[in-house]
Amino acid sequence: MKEQNTYVEYTRSELDALPDETDWERVNALTDADIDTAAVSDEDDSKTDEGFWKDATVIMPENTVVVDSDLFAWFKAQTPDYETQINTVLRAYVEASTCA
Repeated sequence: MKEQNTYVEYTRSELDALPDETDWERVNALTDADIDTAAVSDEDDSKTDEGFWKDATVIMPENTVVVDSDLFAWFKAQTPDYETQINTVLRAYVEASTCA
């Protein structure tokens, strides 16, 4: 019988409440050589070669904008949907400007 995948959604607060089971002392003690060795021996790694990357393209975001960090933090603290909120404020400004 094929294994059934299960999709589970968590809220940010539920994720924050999960215990951190990472052994940070061990992770922080790893050298670059340790990490390289682990990566090379990783059975789950799908190996790639130069041919794989030959036709690869970098996908850049369609739009970017720089927002002062204090403004960004304020919007982010207001709602999880802060990007939509920023867009709404900008749209209201544009619409108010075109009506004047």
